[in-house]
Amino acid sequence: MLEIAENVFIETEYDGVNVGAVRTRRGIIAIDVPSYPRQARDWAMRLHALSPRSVQYTILTDSHGDRILNARWLNAPVITHESTADRLRSYDKRYPQTLLESLASRNPELGRELSQSPVEHPSLSFTKLMQLWKGGQEIQLFATSGPTAGSIGVYLPESGVMFTGDCVVADMPPLLAEADTAVWLQTLQQMQTWPDPVRHIVPGRGKQGGMELVTAVAHYIQTMRQRLQTHLADQRPREEIQNFLFDILSQYPTPPLPAEWLKKQVKLSLDHVYDEIQLASSN
Repeated sequence: MLEIAENVFIETEYDGVNVGAVRTRRGIIAIDVPSYPRQARDWAMRLHALSPRSVQYTILTDSHGDRILNARWLNAPVITHESTADRLRSYDKRYPQTLLESLASRNPELGRELSQSPVEHPSLSFTKLMQLWKGGQEIQLFATSGPTAGSIGVYLPESGVMFTGDCVVADMPPLLAEADTAVWLQTLQQMQTWPDPVRHIVPGRGKQGGMELVTAVAHYIQTMRQRLQTHLADQRPREEIQNFLFDILSQYPTPPLPAEWLKKQVKLSLDHVYDEIQLASSN
């Protein structure tokens, strides 16, 4: 665990997603939860060591299975975007088996503990902006439209720390299979022109950094869109878009997720963005 600013902690070594914690006088505000039960329990114990008070809130930055499945281990009210809340409400009492199988295939050893645990429904949700004041800390939550309908970021004005969720990732290609890439680029521009100081960017996955992480994701999305627009304009066969796969993966020699799993995700991303651009050009 690394303290990147006073009372702001991150952990980037769990499998899959980054997690964060803001320590306040009233207790911890947690940002995301590790993907597997063993690591989620470990995180809960480490948070208790940071503050003897209970976790006040758990903020989930999207509805991906590797962020939502283990929220129960922090035993705190959950805050999400309204679209994520709708997704969680649609699950009724149990998470879909497909979410468990996807995570288990990514890490079979850690995935052995996954089970159809009860769904944690959000206690609070919002659509555009939300502000929390807790124990002397101001915490701003904002929609980061683009990666998913329910993606959000978290900004801490006092320290200039921004948690981006999957709107920004490092050391790996961003996950575009559910994306609205045109809107995503607008969100990244919003981050690049943020009106207050941004001293630390904590991506949803990969190592923390600065605004260069935002720029890299914007460049990736712009490049993929341009390639596929040219591909469509040249009327080349759809199946040939997979020729871009090796070039994309070669840019990330040490990704934080398994190579085969990422390969599948990039394939899905190429197909999704191709369909997205084709639909836009036909309208």
